[in-house]
Amino acid sequence: MLKYILWLLPVLCFGQQLVQPDARVVKSRWEARWIAPREGESQFGVHHFRKSFELKSKPQQFVIHLSADNRYRLFVNGTYVTDGPQISDSRHWRFESLDIAALLNAGSNTLAVQVVNYAEQAPVYLMGVRAAMIVQGNDSLSAVVNSNATWKYFTNPAVKALPFGPGNPELYYQYYAAGPMDHVDGNNFPWGWEHPAYNDAAWPSPKATETGAPFSVVGYGDATWELVPRSIPLMERTWQPAGIIRRSTGLPLPVEKFPVTVPANTTVSLLVDQQQLTSAFPELTLSGGKQSTIKLTYAEGVFNDIRNKGHRDSIQGSTLHGVHDIFIADGHEARVFTTLTYRTFRYVQVEITTQSQPLQISKFGSWFTGYPFQRKGNFEAEDQALAKVFDIGWHTARLCAYETYMDCPYWERLQYVGDTRIQALVSYYVSGDDRLARNALEQFYWSLTYDGLTASRYPSALTQFIPNYSLVWVTMVHDFFMYRNDPEFVRSFLPGIERVLQHFEKYLTPDKLMQEQPYWDFLDHTYPTHKIFTESKSKKLTTNSLFYAYTLSLASELFNYYQQPERAQHYALLSQQLKAGVKRQCWDAARGLFADTPDKNYYSMHANILAILCGMIDRPEQADFLKRVTEDKTLIPTTLYFDFYLGRAMNVARAGDQYLGLLRQWKELLNLGLTTFPEGVTRSECHAWSASPNFEMLATFAGIQPQTPGFKKVLIRPLLQSLQSVKGVVPHWAGEIAVEFEKRGVQLKGSVTLPAGISGRLEWNGKVYELKSGFNSVTTL
Repeated sequence: MLKYILWLLPVLCFGQQLVQPDARVVKSRWEARWIAPREGESQFGVHHFRKSFELKSKPQQFVIHLSADNRYRLFVNGTYVTDGPQISDSRHWRFESLDIAALLNAGSNTLAVQVVNYAEQAPVYLMGVRAAMIVQGNDSLSAVVNSNATWKYFTNPAVKALPFGPGNPELYYQYYAAGPMDHVDGNNFPWGWEHPAYNDAAWPSPKATETGAPFSVVGYGDATWELVPRSIPLMERTWQPAGIIRRSTGLPLPVEKFPVTVPANTTVSLLVDQQQLTSAFPELTLSGGKQSTIKLTYAEGVFNDIRNKGHRDSIQGSTLHGVHDIFIADGHEARVFTTLTYRTFRYVQVEITTQSQPLQISKFGSWFTGYPFQRKGNFEAEDQALAKVFDIGWHTARLCAYETYMDCPYWERLQYVGDTRIQALVSYYVSGDDRLARNALEQFYWSLTYDGLTASRYPSALTQFIPNYSLVWVTMVHDFFMYRNDPEFVRSFLPGIERVLQHFEKYLTPDKLMQEQPYWDFLDHTYPTHKIFTESKSKKLTTNSLFYAYTLSLASELFNYYQQPERAQHYALLSQQLKAGVKRQCWDAARGLFADTPDKNYYSMHANILAILCGMIDRPEQADFLKRVTEDKTLIPTTLYFDFYLGRAMNVARAGDQYLGLLRQWKELLNLGLTTFPEGVTRSECHAWSASPNFEMLATFAGIQPQTPGFKKVLIRPLLQSLQSVKGVVPHWAGEIAVEFEKRGVQLKGSVTLPAGISGRLEWNGKVYELKSGFNSVTTL
C-alpha cells in the first residue's frame, strides 16, 4: 500500500547536493518567473505547486535554483529533498542551488513544491512579502522546469493557522513570536500530491509575475525579491523515536510506548517524555479513527501551575500547556501527519478523542533539525561536573542554531546581537564552523539604519533597536578578526563600524560621558537603565560610557590593523577620554567601586565588570577587585547573559578560581533536571547566551586564546589555580589545538599540540615558554 504523507516526507535524502551557482545565475536576470496563486497570495495559505516533465535519459547532472516566499518544501518524484529558503530579508532573498539528478528518471518526472505564506500570522523572524515561488534551471536541459504558467497549483483548504497571543491564553502571558500552530483536517487534504501518479488535471495554472532578479542586477524598484545564493549548508534531519509514555489516562490499561490503539468514542491523554529538550518535526502515523481529533501540545517542561515548574523529571501533580497542533483523521490507513515548522519540546501531550471508529497510532517520533554543527572541541577536568556543563551547553547552542542563530527555539527564534556574539564564540571553539557567524555579521550589517544603529535582532519583521547591541556587533567583528582568518571579510565592515561609533558620539556630554540612549537602552535584564538615568541629576551613565569605551578600543585595533591611523587614533583617544571621565566622576574611593552615575546613588556589578574590561584597574589589583564586586550583595547583580562579560573580566584578571566559583550556578541548574541552560529570568529553558562556559572554560581553564589577529599565533595561559588537571581541544582554521595539563605544586606538566604552521607561547607563573607547531612537551620550572 502506498504510504501517502502530509506535505513533508521527513527523511534524510542523499539524492541531492547543494552546489554553488555559477556567475551567470548570480549576475544575470533569470528566464524563470515568480509564480503565485491567483487568489489569496497575501493571506495565510498552504499552496502546492507541481511541474511534470519528460527526460530522454537519466541525467548526470540536473541543477535547479529554487526560492519561495515565505517558506518552501521541495519533493522530486515523491521524495523529500529540502526546505528553505535560507531565512533573510527581501533585499537579500536567498535561493538554493541543488543538483537533483540522482532523483530523476528516464521518462516522466515531477517536481512538487509546497509554499507556505503565513501572512498576518507570520513568525517575527520572517520578512516575507506574499506567497510566491521560483525555479530556474541551470542549463538548456534543466530549463524544462523553469517556473511559469505551465506549472500547476492547488491551495490546500485542509490547513488552517491557530493564532498565538490573545487567541491562545496559555502563551499570552509571555512574549511569543515563533509563529502560529497548525490545524489540519485530513478529510480535505490532497493526499499523495507530491507523487508523480497524482492526478492534477483539475489544478489551475498559477499567476506568472516578474522574472527572477539577482541582487547584483536589480535596478531601483525593479524587483520584489533581490536574489542572493544560500550561504550556509542545508539543515540536519535525524530521526528520533518517541520518548517513553510517562502518564496515560482513558485507556483500560496503562501504556508505555507506541503503537497505541484508542477505542471508538473514547478520550485518551498520553504524556510523552523525550527525556531531553529537542527541536524536531513531529511525525504521527495514524490508521482508522475517522473524524478523530488528535492534539499535540509541546512544552519545555511540565508545570506545577500556569507559570511555575518543579524538577523537570517530575510529573506528579503537574500539567502541560503551550504550543499545540490539531489533526483530524480521515479514517484511511497509514496517514502520516506532521507540522509546517519544527517544534521544540521535551514533553508532548497527545490528546485523542475518537468518534465511531477506533484509531491506531502505529508510530510516533520526530526528525531532529538544526544547523549541522559538528562537535570538534572538548573540555575535561577532574571536576566532572564541568564536562557535564560543557555537554549541556553545547546542546543548548545546537538547539539555538537553525538558518540563523536564535535567542531561543521555543518562544522567539530571533537572532539578537547580544546573544549572537556569545553563540559565534562558542561555534568557533566547539565546531570551528564560522558560516553561521558570517551570515549573522552580514545580516546585522544589512540592518544598519540611516542614524547609525543596527537592528537589535535581524531578520525581523518587527523592527527593534537596542543601541548597545550595535556596539556588540562591532565587538563581534573584532572577535571574528581575532579568532578567524579572513582579513578582507573583516575589512568589508569598517564603513558600518564608523557609522555605529559616530551615532554614539552624538550622545557624549561636554565632559565626555554618555547619556541614555534612545529606543530600548538595555544592558541586562536586572539593570534598570532608564530608572537610574531618570533619578540621576547629572544625567550621565557609567555603563553606557564604559561599554562605548570598551568598543572604541577594539575598533581602534581594527582600524590600526587596516592602516587607517587617523580613525584608530580618534577612537583610542575617545576611549581614553570616556574612561578618564568615569574615573574622575564615578569612582567611589570609600567603597573602592565605580558608581553607576556621578550622583553615586546606584552601584552595579555591570559598571565594575566593564571597568576591568576597559583596563581601568591595575593588573595586580584586578582579582581582588573582582572578588569584592562578586561578593558585594548590595550591587545590582548580573544574569546569565552578562555573566559572559564577567567571565571575560575574570580571564583578564587571571582569576580562574573566581570563574570556577561562578560556574556553581550552572552546576545548580543541572540539579533541576534541565537538559539545556535557560534564559536566566523566566520563560525560555533554552537560551544560547547561557552556553558561554563552552567558550570560557576552554579560554580560561585550558588557556587557549589568540595571541595575534587571525589566530596566527596562539597564547596558552591556563588558569588552573584550584583545578589540578585539564584537557582541552579547540578546532582552529589550520587544524586543531590540543592541551593536556597536570599541576604539581607550582609546576605544570603536560603537552600542547598546535596546527602545522602555527606557533605560539605558553604563559605560566609569570614565565613565557615558546611553542612550535606540532607536539610540544611541557614541564615548567
